[in-house]
This record gives sequence, structure tokens and C-alpha cells, in this order.
Amino acid sequence: MVFYRDEGSVFEAPLEAVWEFVGSGDTHSGAHRHRKSERKRLDERSGQYSWEQEFDGAPTRFSMRWTVFPPLGIGYDVLEGPFRGSSFFLYYVPLGPARTGVNVVGEFTAPDLPDAEIPAAVDRFFSLEYDQDHAGIREFVRRSER
Repeated sequence: MVFYRDEGSVFEAPLEAVWEFVGSGDTHSGAHRHRKSERKRLDERSGQYSWEQEFDGAPTRFSMRWTVFPPLGIGYDVLEGPFRGSSFFLYYVPLGPARTGVNVVGEFTAPDLPDAEIPAAVDRFFSLEYDQDHAGIREFVRRSER
């Protein structure tokens, strides 16, 4: 296991819009271009989401169990994919009326990688996720302002 922390990314949207986007189901997963996605609600605050996407140049299957802690963030347990066995927390920080900080902290493992390579692989994953979320949130806010 490797401790990982990434702080300081910013969404150009208020916290309320970020939460609305994250909870939007197909709109959110569509921003990520996920394929073969499946959602299962476990209770009012948790569920499981599985999907396939390109990662490191290959189609990769992911599955994560999540629990929301509004307005703080979302806890994840990785069940399938290159980081299976990992746990992390994604948390949000309001930065004024139109900006939200997004941060990640967790313990990561990658059964197919040496520990020294895990942080760079996690960076690649979250960089892709952040870029797609940021574009999706901007579009989501733009459409809601009409």
C-alpha cells in the first residue's frame, strides 16, 4: 500500500453544482466516456459503479463501491481494476461563490505494479478523471444557466 494525496485542483463551479453534477448519473458518467457502465444503489448514501474505459492505452474494467458524505466528499473502495484493493476519499472545499477545490487522499495498491510506480499511475488516472469532470461540470453549469 502506498499513501497518496493530491490537493489543490479546482472546479470552476460552486460546491452545490459540483454535487449536483456528481449525482447526475448518466450525465456524469457520459462526461467520462465510460462504456458498459452498471450502477447499483446499496442504500441512501452508498452504491457500486462499474465501467470500462481506456486507461494507459488499453480498455480497462473498473468497479468501485462508494459512500457519499455531503457536503464533504465521497469515500471509495476499489473492487476491480488496476487499483483493486485501494481505498480513497475525494473531498471538496468551497472556494467562494463560483469555485470548488477538489482533493484526494488514500491508500493505493496496484497488484500489477511495483510500489514505486503506483503514485504515477494514480496521477494518470486522476488527471484523466479530473479533466473529464472539469469539462463536464463546465457544460453542466452552462446548460443549467440557460
